[in-house]
Amino acid sequence: MKSRISFCLLVLVLSSCYENSFLEEIPKVDIEDEFNIHKIETTDITYSSYFQDSLVTSTKESYLLGNNTDPNRGTVKAMPYFEFELGSTFTGFDDQTLLDSIVFIMKIDSYYFDTIPEFTLNIYEITERLEYRNDDDVFYDFETFSTKRNPLISKTIRYRPSEDSIRITLPMEFATLLFEKARGEEKIFENNEDFLDFFPGFMLEVTGQSPLMLLSKESYISIYHKPPLELLEEDEEYKIPMGENSMGFSNVNVNRSNTPFAQAENYVQIPASDTQNLAIADELGYSYIRIDLGDLTYLGDVPYEYYISEANLHIPVKKGTYNGSFNIPIQTFDVYSIDKNNNIKRYLTQATLTSFDEIFQEATYFVIPIDEFVRSQISGSRQTDGIWLEITSASYFNMGYMIVGENANQYKSKVEITIIPLN
Repeated sequence: MKSRISFCLLVLVLSSCYENSFLEEIPKVDIEDEFNIHKIETTDITYSSYFQDSLVTSTKESYLLGNNTDPNRGTVKAMPYFEFELGSTFTGFDDQTLLDSIVFIMKIDSYYFDTIPEFTLNIYEITERLEYRNDDDVFYDFETFSTKRNPLISKTIRYRPSEDSIRITLPMEFATLLFEKARGEEKIFENNEDFLDFFPGFMLEVTGQSPLMLLSKESYISIYHKPPLELLEEDEEYKIPMGENSMGFSNVNVNRSNTPFAQAENYVQIPASDTQNLAIADELGYSYIRIDLGDLTYLGDVPYEYYISEANLHIPVKKGTYNGSFNIPIQTFDVYSIDKNNNIKRYLTQATLTSFDEIFQEATYFVIPIDEFVRSQISGSRQTDGIWLEITSASYFNMGYMIVGENANQYKSKVEITIIPLN
């Protein structure tokens, strides 16, 4: 057995020597510099933030609710206005039907930020019918409708993510009045227009620090009732849903006081040098990021033809502006080329978060392919163009934001360009 092992070891040693000797005999080929593939890195990059003044909120599939203060974005206060929609087959309650209670079931699709703090939920009755005030048939984030002076109910609650809804029992005075209108001579439940004329809907407001929550349009009002001769029986339930076709929107206000962007003005580009070397993209604050790469025409000053095979823009997410639990970085955004006046010229790509460093927050960054844009800049035809970052629009609200800024040198802002000479 020993001799066999020794023989195997001898074979391995000889084989290793043979391979090394063979590799050393391969001739080396020298390639002239102009035929080499060149990698160029440029760090002449500047950021700016750009703010608009409004956001359409009635086209979203859910409503935004909450009151949250963040040191980077500011205070976001979201108050949804919405109406309900009767079922088409219900004609009302019998005069002998007894009311037990009316409960508003708020279904929550998603949430953002910490859910530990308690907050106060105020429910107001709207006193006028919701109707569009523009030719686009949309509601904007700044719009409001009149409500009763005092809330119908105020309740201190804590949202628990383990539960898909928040249940609010409405005051008996309101419940009785609505119920009497449903079973009396007026029978407002026979016609949706009569119902909305009497009860145009709710406005919800949060006071105190809360998470931002997406209120589902599957939320509803439940009327619990029973016939008078069945007092020992369980209550029956009649639901009045919000409905997919009913009107509603979210009033959203973002107060940037006491943030790096406190001095920002709408439709005025503000350089990152004026905002603590930070730039922000935020759908709720209707803010966008502009990136300028400086003069790249010098890259074309070579005595041979070449081809840009790759150009990648590295953008670091600023450490300390996010965490992995309650304030996760935005995962995707759209990338455009823009002119000097911030007019969009063309769509370039959709960027996805390349690396996420939750612990040290040094290596959280995006890598964006910008080959076509760099080619146009090197040609010298559009030196005033920039790159525009916009959080990807969706059917739901993007409750997070993104702030870019320098971290460690290893993950700094840069453009890496690969050039292949052609002659």
